[in-house]
Amino acid sequence: MSLEIDESGGPDMSFEGRKTGLDYYPCRYGASRTVFRGPRVSLDRPYTVVVGGSEIYGKYVEDPLTDQLAERTGRRVVNLGVMNGGVDAFVLDDDLMRVITGAEAVVVQAMGAQNMSNRYYTVHPRRNDRFLRQSALMNSLYREVDFSDFTFTRHMLITLQKTCPERFVILREELSVAWVARMRLLLSRVPGRRIMLWIEDGTDRGLGSEPPFVTVDMLQELEGLIDKVVHCDISDLTGETHLDRMIFPETERAVALHAMTPAAHDHVAEALAKMVRKSGGLAA
Repeated sequence: MSLEIDESGGPDMSFEGRKTGLDYYPCRYGASRTVFRGPRVSLDRPYTVVVGGSEIYGKYVEDPLTDQLAERTGRRVVNLGVMNGGVDAFVLDDDLMRVITGAEAVVVQAMGAQNMSNRYYTVHPRRNDRFLRQSALMNSLYREVDFSDFTFTRHMLITLQKTCPERFVILREELSVAWVARMRLLLSRVPGRRIMLWIEDGTDRGLGSEPPFVTVDMLQELEGLIDKVVHCDISDLTGETHLDRMIFPETERAVALHAMTPAAHDHVAEALAKMVRKSGGLAA
């Protein structure tokens, strides 16, 4: 049977410490070194956790989807969104896995496949968009490329795709296989209800639609480990015309253009809230 998909810090400081006009209430959970958007949620009573990347963190947005989910459902919601995060940021951190496995329900964003270690390259364990080193396998595949030129995975992959699209198909297949394996590892450790959140954006930032390299077929491979997939297409809720409710310094306008907008947060929060309301077993 196929998997069912529902289409539906201090004041004025960002997670990196820059003034933005928003207080992100930076916090940590357990001994983890990863900083999340707060306020910190107490874990001594039942809670729901939302795991993901920049979209879940909600930079430049006053009322992110996790806060809205809590408001709409009356449930305790932990925001485990990591800026530019991939699956590695969670499965390699035992303290974060304890927070995730302690939840009555876990919403896992389908994060892009580019920001995680694989047989071809290694990323930073916390800042997953940082390229650290290539393997001998990568050197063999792209002998003509100087990998010392790269700091970020996206820049590297865009360059490799342009260098040789035919060989890039091999690398893309590796990323797909690694993503499914890593997601299986994460989801298999979750005892409670598991919801996959697929936030799709057709805007091409060099690697096709967002999240990069994630397909329906890959999600279908997780059947049995997911109770529900919530699919939200936010392609029409991005861009310059949707920046009016975002709070950011003018010097960061270019970055804000790629961030998830308040309208998109509203849309995703409502889709998730409908699913949470249908699930009586979720944490209150």
